[in-house]
Amino acid sequence: MLAAALLAAGCGSSIEAVRVGDTALDRNGVAALVAEASREQVDVDALDASTAAAVVDRYVRYEALSDLLAEYDVVVDDEAFTAARDRLIAAGIDAADPSLPRFIGWQAALDVVEAGGSGIRAAYEANAHLLGHELCTSHILVPYEDDAHAVMHLLASGEDFAELATSVSQDPGSGQAGGSLGCVALGRFVPTFERATLGALAAGATLVGPVRSEFGFHVIRIDEVRPVPPVAFDDLGPRLSAALLQVAGLTRTVEVESRFGTWDPVVGRVAPPAGPLAPALARLGS
Repeated sequence: MLAAALLAAGCGSSIEAVRVGDTALDRNGVAALVAEASREQVDVDALDASTAAAVVDRYVRYEALSDLLAEYDVVVDDEAFTAARDRLIAAGIDAADPSLPRFIGWQAALDVVEAGGSGIRAAYEANAHLLGHELCTSHILVPYEDDAHAVMHLLASGEDFAELATSVSQDPGSGQAGGSLGCVALGRFVPTFERATLGALAAGATLVGPVRSEFGFHVIRIDEVRPVPPVAFDDLGPRLSAALLQVAGLTRTVEVESRFGTWDPVVGRVAPPAGPLAPALARLGS
């Protein structure tokens, strides 16, 4: 099936489509990733934009981690690959799944991170200042991504954040407080929320969205930043992998061909093209 997908991709597909640090993927490679995910033959010139963006986004996140590890001379050896393969198969992934080799590489990298070691410590401690913040934030939570785009549009048009939060946010607690989430240390928010706020700080922005989480789509306003000492490496425990993934996303250079989505360095994700605003604005009552 994978060979058929590559043949179906046609001519000219050697054009670079995605770059993460020093690693590049051409259009054929993207078609192969989508074929793996969908289990269907695909044509690189007829890929669904949302599907392609989601697949490329996953690729970027884990390749960014691999690139970070390479920068700090962290080697993922054969033993780690074998252990990762055994774990994935034990978890139910078919040994014949064409995605398995890629998943093994990503899982092995995560396992090496979780094991710690001098290179992992060096990678974290060199970048821990990026995570050394207590964040005072407000948010507006909506169910759909185009609703979040509409909220961003309304705010850019001069609408009041607190009034919008009160009227449309799906988080009743913070919504009734004008969207305020108060001030909390890093590690309390879901990872995508934290990554977006950190990316906004790095970019000098105070408003960011849409940010996806298991709760829906957030528009986040950074109200105040209080520098605090970052969590010591030895105290990270189970948060180590999430911290390294955040650092990787904040420090890697990522380029994505527009047909496969747009890399948003603030949110740290590959987003598909935004849909029309009119339906979302109507749902929000504006």
